[in-house]
Amino acid sequence: MLDIAHPPLTELPANSANGRARAAALNAIAEAHLGTAGFVDYQSKGCVLITGPAERALAAARVLSDTMRCLIIADDQATAADLEHYLLARGRPSLTGYLGAFSAELETDQGNVNAASLASGSLSAFDLVIDVSDQPLIGVEKPPLGYQRPGADPHALAAALNSAPDMVGEFQKPKFFAYNENICAHGARGMSGCNRCLDACATGAIISLGETIEVDPYLCQGCGSCATACPSGAISYAYPQARDLLGALRRALKAYAPLGEESPAVLFHDDEWGAETLSAIGDQLPERLVPFAVEDTGSIGPDIWLTALAMGASDVLILQPDAVEPAVQHTTQTQHALFSPVLEALQLTPQCITLLDGHAGLMQWLSAPQLHPGHGRKTRQFSIAGGKRERLQVAFTELYRPSRDQSVTALPEGAPFGRIHVDREACTLCMACAAVCPAEAINSGGGEPRLLFTESNCLQCGLCEQACPEDAITLEARLNLPAMIDPTPEVVNEEVPFACVSCGKAFATEKMIRRVLDQLAGHWMFTDERAKRRLEMCEDCRVKDLFDDENTADQR
Repeated sequence: MLDIAHPPLTELPANSANGRARAAALNAIAEAHLGTAGFVDYQSKGCVLITGPAERALAAARVLSDTMRCLIIADDQATAADLEHYLLARGRPSLTGYLGAFSAELETDQGNVNAASLASGSLSAFDLVIDVSDQPLIGVEKPPLGYQRPGADPHALAAALNSAPDMVGEFQKPKFFAYNENICAHGARGMSGCNRCLDACATGAIISLGETIEVDPYLCQGCGSCATACPSGAISYAYPQARDLLGALRRALKAYAPLGEESPAVLFHDDEWGAETLSAIGDQLPERLVPFAVEDTGSIGPDIWLTALAMGASDVLILQPDAVEPAVQHTTQTQHALFSPVLEALQLTPQCITLLDGHAGLMQWLSAPQLHPGHGRKTRQFSIAGGKRERLQVAFTELYRPSRDQSVTALPEGAPFGRIHVDREACTLCMACAAVCPAEAINSGGGEPRLLFTESNCLQCGLCEQACPEDAITLEARLNLPAMIDPTPEVVNEEVPFACVSCGKAFATEKMIRRVLDQLAGHWMFTDERAKRRLEMCEDCRVKDLFDDENTADQR
């Protein structure tokens, strides 16, 4: 297993008991061994596509041509000396792909043409792309590896040209995610459900396949916002996995506990910008504040926040980089807003989860740092196995105080907790809702005509509401702490069973059969009393009766 533990900050003050406790916690983090779900391989042979105005493209090609193969697609008709030496085509291509596998298609009178095929040799794709056009060919917030978009900026172009030779060779990066389609709430039976991961992705790596999603590991760059936004845990962060990260955090808080005079607070930061920023101002950090480096703070979501509090942390702070992608920032802020009433329900101040927006946010917080005294609990040791919903359930269990906390709290629309309301008069117990529920929150009553609901499993994805042919289901976003802690199914509808008039076996409900009879009254196919009676039979008896009827007719 690859050791990906990010080195903790060093040379932090340890002048007090809290400082010495922090040093022990950082040592525990340093000793943690974390792993990844796998790797993604890239291969680049150094063929560069330069696209944009001819003059800009030619200037870039002249710089790189000594060490790399350069080809130009000019999006204007300007001419320049030596252009023909590099010119592949004119036009504005559509561009897809990643390092070592970029495809540029040009629209022609004969249809779309792969631009690489126009070059001499056996070229099928481009390894790198330098886009000097006025409008980017790839418009996602975080473009794929191997695509650089300096545009008309000479400084950005110089940086791109300087780094391009370093992008030749074989490269490897972690596979940042894991996906379990069995618990995905994206869709079912032609209906659209949850799209949170698609909205959160800054790289365009996630696409819809209808009922499930697909993540391109070559486009994914590990921001982790998809896992933060996912209500079920169907997509999870894997660099490292949550259980490994929380295991390291648990050891850190355990090491802190016997030495510190105050409850520790945890500050999550990325291992590049965040580490550099905190190292420069380490002496300004409260000594009970324990920095924890991660690959990307976008991956630190509500299940991590609440578990850290349940383990004994007084506060959780998330330091986002100055250059964080808008989609990542929006996802984190949205989750923070959704979980603020959750913290209040647990009698925790919402401010114990703090988002620090870049350097300015950090310095503003340091001007008057607000850390809470803790929750009156010692450092706790409990299981961190299972998925996202299981971690949340454990955290709720650890943080819930029945004598003080609110049992039921209204949540804003979009929250991943809640219940369904079933109109018993309209519901026919057709079980369409149970058939589409991805979380097993809705189930049939087995052999009994009843509908069971487990509130702790409900994602509020809305698939059941869409599937109901009778419009009998509505959603209510809320947090029911006793139900989250004790996931006991409740009966939300039940009916008197209807027994087959032939064999006596229960096969439907009285309401369903009466509704069918009412709807088919007067229909020409059911004017005969025997035909009507078949509607009151189970499937086996209905087939037998039809067969007997046909035999009787043949004998005549």
